[in-house]
Amino acid sequence: MTASPAAPEEFRVTAAAEIAAYLQQLQRDNATVLLNGPPGQSLASRIGTLDAAANVLGLEIGADPEGVSQALVASGEITAVAYLGAIKLQFELDDTVLVSGAQGAVLRSSLPERLYRFQRRQSFRVQPAGSVYPRVIVAGGDGHGQALRVLDISIGGLALALPGDAQPLATGQVATGLVLELDRITALRIALLPHHASPIGADANGLRQLGCSFVDLDAAAGRALQVYVDQTQKRRRLLKLDT
Repeated sequence: MTASPAAPEEFRVTAAAEIAAYLQQLQRDNATVLLNGPPGQSLASRIGTLDAAANVLGLEIGADPEGVSQALVASGEITAVAYLGAIKLQFELDDTVLVSGAQGAVLRSSLPERLYRFQRRQSFRVQPAGSVYPRVIVAGGDGHGQALRVLDISIGGLALALPGDAQPLATGQVATGLVLELDRITALRIALLPHHASPIGADANGLRQLGCSFVDLDAAAGRALQVYVDQTQKRRRLLKLDT
């Protein structure tokens, strides 16, 4: 299990009925289930089949031109991560088999014997003080790219401001090749999994907030991000003391 071996017992769910209930809720919500294997291998899916009595779980993958699903099955180590509101669910997939269907590939496995349930926002989030940085650069076809303002950020994820009807990042699909510019000199290569977009107040321009999680953030980027969050938090505390 990729979850910490020292995870407290209250995070661990082992009752079959409770595990099935969480999976059923993910299926009803049509929630994204991110499948992770060895470093660099991840794929978004959704629960299409769930039969607790037969101990069968089917994850719809859809088109997979790069063959990531085959690599995941071959690795023998697949960890699934999904979200129910503010709750993060994490579990391993065992006895996986890749099946081709009319709508694309389906990954079948037995139901997990254990599941970890975490509060999603364990990381402290800060709101940037500046109006330009940090920002995320999404590559564009013209080579210039689009800059999206960061509304808040933590070592686990961030929220982006989406102008108007723009949807440069598809919800439920891992976006790679992005650049997170923390300031004028610090730029990090990142991948994001967008979860949901919601309106920001009654903005006449239709401004929306897109919540995202970092995917496979490397150690160097994680350290730089932690330094940024810590420094931003300290600055805000000093500003409060001065007022």
